[in-house]
Amino acid sequence: MRNTVSTRISELLRRDIESGAFGPDGRFPTERDLAERFGVARNTVRRAMDSLETDGHITRQVGRGTFVTNTSSGENAALAAALGVVPADISPRDLIEARMMIEPAAAAAAAANATDADIELLMKAQAASEDTSVMEEFERYDAEIHQLIFAMTHNQLVQRIDEMLRSMRDNADWLAAKRNAYSSELKARYVAQHAAIIDAVRRRSPKAAREAMMLHLEEVRRALLEG
Repeated sequence: MRNTVSTRISELLRRDIESGAFGPDGRFPTERDLAERFGVARNTVRRAMDSLETDGHITRQVGRGTFVTNTSSGENAALAAALGVVPADISPRDLIEARMMIEPAAAAAAAANATDADIELLMKAQAASEDTSVMEEFERYDAEIHQLIFAMTHNQLVQRIDEMLRSMRDNADWLAAKRNAYSSELKARYVAQHAAIIDAVRRRSPKAAREAMMLHLEEVRRALLEG
């Protein structure tokens, strides 16, 4: 299971790299920071980083730290262009409506295909999201939960679609809508809804996972578009 967990962590970090999550200087988090983020031992993180280094995504520099060396953010732009999509032109309404078409089906597939290691990471992200009272941290764990659910489909094309959707969630209008809507009460509802999705995945119930995800996204739509 440890090897499977490290593999899943390396996949999550690779997608973070591809989305440009580590900023313009490309500095990569430390092993300690990543171990805390994922709730695993540092040797598990080290195996994930070894895989990223072997694949050319990061480089370790003695005395300086670890840096991103190979990003694929352009691939997402190419995918969007192939579909005739300009991320900056996508409104929050269009984005949430697309998510409501796609994510319930992804949650159902996750319930059918998730491994025990996948579920372990999902539960750790959920616990971290519940524990934090900082909006930015909650948003990061929220995004990680949804990213993990897409990853649990074990379908490469579906995961690429998720990467494109996540890049669009970074546009200014979407971020402003999230900041305006955020409250401790909304966070509590999101946490409860995520828990229902995770419970359905753990029970291997695609129908319940699909329904729980749809209920959650309806809440997101109300909060961002009607709040």
